[in-house]
Amino acid sequence: MTLRNIPIDLSKLSGLLCTSAPEVRSDLVTGEVRTDRTTGLPLYLVGVLVKVQGERRAYVLDVQIPGEPAGLIEGEPVTVEGLEAAPWERDGRSGVTYRATSIRPGPNVAAAAASDGSAPPVAASAASGRSAGKAGGGS
Repeated sequence: MTLRNIPIDLSKLSGLLCTSAPEVRSDLVTGEVRTDRTTGLPLYLVGVLVKVQGERRAYVLDVQIPGEPAGLIEGEPVTVEGLEAAPWERDGRSGVTYRATSIRPGPNVAAAAASDGSAPPVAASAASGRSAGKAGGGS
């Protein structure tokens, strides 16, 4: 028996941002919209930027989710739930497909800080990464 879907520990990731708006996933040959096997909902792809804590590089993952997510804005923080990796191999090619149960807009950092004096860890990491870039005298 093999492990088909590998859960990803989201506590090890920071700076989750939407990098591309949701796009319905369709079959490349027939154009038919692909659906989730469990829910029957259409599958959507969302580009999500992630950074492994302690590493310099960030990565963009195309994450599949069942149903159309609402309110995602490119460049804004997101909250991802139930992220899994599914390795695949077909016709001499291989890769990893990423799936999640949901992707929602992340909390508003300013509103969270104003309401209780602290920001959630993911939002705080994303905000601090952007502020550090601006404070560094970039363009």
